[in-house]
Amino acid sequence: MKKLSLFLLVFLCGCTGSHTLFHKGTSNYTIVIDADAPASEQYAATELQHWLREVSGVELPIGSLTDGVKGRRLIVGYNALVAEMMPDAEKPADRDDAFTWCNKGGDILFWGGAKRGTLYAVYSFLERELGCRWYAKDVSIAPKQTRWRFGNLYNHEAPAIFIRDNCYLDPLNTPAFSARLRNNFVRLPGKRDGETIPGTAEGYLGVHSMGDYVSPKEFYATHPEYFSLIDGQRRSDYAQLCLSNPDVLRLCTERVRERMRRHPDYLIYSMEQNDNQAYCTCDSCAAIAERYGGQSGLMVWFVNQVADAVRDEFPDKFIGTFAYQYTRHAPTGIKPHDNVVIRLCSIECCLMHNYDDCEQNRAFLDDLKAWGAIAPHLYIWDYVTNFPLYCLPVANWKTLQPHIRDFRDNHAIGILEEGDYQTVSCEMREMRTYLLAKLMWNPDEDVDALILDFTNGYFGAAAPYIRQYLDLEERILRRPGMHVNCFTNVHAEHYTDEFVREGRRLFAEARAAVSDDPVLLARVEKEELALCFMQLERTPQEGIENGADVLFRRVVEREGIDKMTEWTAPRAKDYMEKYEKMKNEMFTK
Repeated sequence: MKKLSLFLLVFLCGCTGSHTLFHKGTSNYTIVIDADAPASEQYAATELQHWLREVSGVELPIGSLTDGVKGRRLIVGYNALVAEMMPDAEKPADRDDAFTWCNKGGDILFWGGAKRGTLYAVYSFLERELGCRWYAKDVSIAPKQTRWRFGNLYNHEAPAIFIRDNCYLDPLNTPAFSARLRNNFVRLPGKRDGETIPGTAEGYLGVHSMGDYVSPKEFYATHPEYFSLIDGQRRSDYAQLCLSNPDVLRLCTERVRERMRRHPDYLIYSMEQNDNQAYCTCDSCAAIAERYGGQSGLMVWFVNQVADAVRDEFPDKFIGTFAYQYTRHAPTGIKPHDNVVIRLCSIECCLMHNYDDCEQNRAFLDDLKAWGAIAPHLYIWDYVTNFPLYCLPVANWKTLQPHIRDFRDNHAIGILEEGDYQTVSCEMREMRTYLLAKLMWNPDEDVDALILDFTNGYFGAAAPYIRQYLDLEERILRRPGMHVNCFTNVHAEHYTDEFVREGRRLFAEARAAVSDDPVLLARVEKEELALCFMQLERTPQEGIENGADVLFRRVVEREGIDKMTEWTAPRAKDYMEKYEKMKNEMFTK
């Protein structure tokens, strides 16, 4: 038997049961919240109201427990009514993102932690029962229905990862979309445009912060001893600090404490090395490093002291530090204190393979297990795109899940998945954002089903060709022997001219399938930008003859693409000028 479509399943499920939520534009239900409900639960009520209206055409009123509501109720948030109706349910902790939704007779109850859990309960219900989807910041699906009935409802979920930081441009800059993805690194939206609700994010303030606390510009002239000693000279540039110097410890402690006072809305505060490997080699630093198994031991020794110093004033906050490059290996003879977070970075890893079946990844897996065994709080900084050129295809669809599972299994409390946080030029960015959100919540989701769901909903009639293109990536870019990290170039070995040509052929079919729908056509063309760029860079004459330059320019201008790389240049306009010059030279010849 062929599988039923998502929306047919939603329709069938909504037509059975003994209670009717809505029918032909009418409903006797009221959304009920506590009169003193926190802002996040008020927002949950308005989101439930909005999306039910999108599905049914009915706008349910929102009332409070004290209003004497008549008729059936959608009860939002853990309150006195939920406690009465569900006496075995315990009140969740405010920051608990776990949630439950169920029915009690004809009433439906939604509750979880007051910060975000109740809102996530609402989104889960809308997704599972009514078929709503939020594929991108401006692409939402609310299947229209004339009637929805239900019998027995029950769903309870808890996230596998406590802090879920989807470091892509759209969730970072669009709080409503971020909330719908259940990303809790960004605050929930407030009542007015541009406002957010304080206390609704599990934030990590800062990165590479040691250079901010003690900078050469401020201190080198008077205190060169604060900075790395390398080859007999104290460094005056953006190197590292001399961590054995007691004045450096004092300054870092004072300044992180000041930052915590100024920005109390964060959970973790960075005390992390600068972005280079120029660590101090003075006798004192070297001796501490040797005592504790390397540079990571020196770093933990230093950060433990900072964490101890701020503990009394900030008992519910954490100091975070890197396990990154020269500090990636776990130390010996010392452990991070219980208010220290270790942020382990996977920057050297191959994106194409699991950690346990790739010679380039096994050392990282060893480090992950070692840190997981000693760190009370492990946070992963993972890399899932190509930073020198965001648009280049990264065929890591099969490894996102096993990587996140490994993080979960080694007790990670948080994951930062770093993607195109600066631009919209990254290939398949919407789908990768969607998959990462789903997998950080539940690493055991069916990835193939998620891809099928996303491609059908986002690309419409072009979806089969997009999935064929993903199969092409799998077959060519992940062929045996290929190892790719997050720093590659357009002429890298795993890319081939066959891949580019076959990919463009599939995209031509995808474009033809949606040629009568400008919105879907624009989405397909945006994903073809990567192949156009590759063809113009690898075989420029062929690219121009096949119109790659025309499509490249059209997408860049329509999407407002500026940055093509994590760094300053080259920019999209530089490539457009380059291709225009190439085209003129071809016609001149």
